[in-house]
Amino acid sequence: MAFLGSWRFDRSENLTPFMLAVGAPPEVAKAAGTMISFLEYTKDGDSYKVKMETPRGDMEYTFRLGIPFDVEVMGSGKKFNVTASVEGNKLVMTGTGPDSVTQTREVDGDTMIITLTKPGVEVVGKRFLVRV
Repeated sequence: MAFLGSWRFDRSENLTPFMLAVGAPPEVAKAAGTMISFLEYTKDGDSYKVKMETPRGDMEYTFRLGIPFDVEVMGSGKKFNVTASVEGNKLVMTGTGPDSVTQTREVDGDTMIITLTKPGVEVVGKRFLVRV
C-alpha cells in the first residue's frame, strides 16, 4: 500500500478551525495545526503498525483492517474506537460514537494527505506529510 513507509509533517490546511469546531481546547487545536510530527507505517502479515513522534510525545498502535481498535488522542487522554478500511487507494479510519472523527489517508506521489471530517461539521481539516 502506498501509505507504508516514513513521513514528515509538511503543512496543514484548516486543521485548527476543524479542531475548534469539533470541541478541542484552543491550545490543542493550535498545536495540531502546526505540530511537526514524524509517522511510520509498517505491515506485518495482516497487521499494520503506526508509530508517531511529536514534540508532545510518541504514540504507537497496531491494527487490522475491519477490526475495531482503540486509539488515544495525544494530549487529551481520550480514547476512541476506530475501524480501518481500504477504499480504493485510501486508508480510512472511521471512529464510532458522537465525538468521533473520520481520517482518510491518501497518497499522491510523495505526499500523504490526511483529511479529517466529522458529520455535522462543515470545516474539513487536512494535514500534508512528505515521504522521507
